[in-house]
Amino acid sequence: MAIKKLEHLIELVKTKSKKRVVVAYGQDDTTILATKRAIELNFAEFTLIGDKKVIKKVCADHDIDPAIYTIIHEPDEMNSGKKAIELVRNGKGDVLMKGLISTDKLLKCIINKENGIMIPNATLSHISIAEIPNYHKLLIFTDAAFIPRPNIEQKIAMTNYVIDTARKIGVKRPKVAIISFSEKTDPKIPTAVDGAFISKMADRDQIKNADIDGPLSIDLAIDPESLKYKGVKSCVQGNADCLVFPFLEVANVFYKSLTYFAQADMVTYIVGTKVPTTLSSRSDTVKNKLYSLAFACLMADKKGRTKEDQ
Repeated sequence: MAIKKLEHLIELVKTKSKKRVVVAYGQDDTTILATKRAIELNFAEFTLIGDKKVIKKVCADHDIDPAIYTIIHEPDEMNSGKKAIELVRNGKGDVLMKGLISTDKLLKCIINKENGIMIPNATLSHISIAEIPNYHKLLIFTDAAFIPRPNIEQKIAMTNYVIDTARKIGVKRPKVAIISFSEKTDPKIPTAVDGAFISKMADRDQIKNADIDGPLSIDLAIDPESLKYKGVKSCVQGNADCLVFPFLEVANVFYKSLTYFAQADMVTYIVGTKVPTTLSSRSDTVKNKLYSLAFACLMADKKGRTKEDQ
């Protein structure tokens, strides 16, 4: 059965073996509070890499015993990222978590050709899972952080990533919308051409285990009444599980609009890495960081992973 609320991730991950999480620059309040809650829920243990004095002060401010963590003193932001990558590369962590380190610095560590954790020849992409108060199920979308202008090969990879994510949360055959500003297939509009191309690949079973349509405007992807009004037939049926956005700017504005206007809860993580990697914003809430942690730990569960993930 598909997970319909992000809080259900917690119940599911608690049934799995405990995972080892390495936190890059893990010295901010929300990261430490989220990790403490994960320890209380008994689904993860943590190595915090950062300035030991700062970590202990944050713990003291929140009445947390720092002994619940393994703490590695590395006060330099970039070096903390490198050390975190080194630990997971050496098998000393199952999940990588972004703490206070900036996204660009962490990415430099991840994609380092000699010492990084990027899967060879993979597309590195950003996935979000949103729980939106006025949408009837979880909504998965990409890419709000990494790829400014994805080409067709990258969009195909992004499509497969959202399908895999949906299946991880129990959606057996996800409905995927390839988003453009209109449902019209116009050869002058590259995003429309990409949507039609990927949709036809799905028709020919070149992309499996999903119902895919594109190009679709956002209203036709998520609102059955808009389909009826415009007289459009779609296998997505205005009931999308997943959205693949045409550009980073569009996905990022969508992400932030959901967060600030709709008060959506959110899971964020990176795909294309050798271990599951959370990528919560430094401004994210404790709850959202906890949900992202829970999902990453689920992704690290070998019994629940496909050959492609491993």
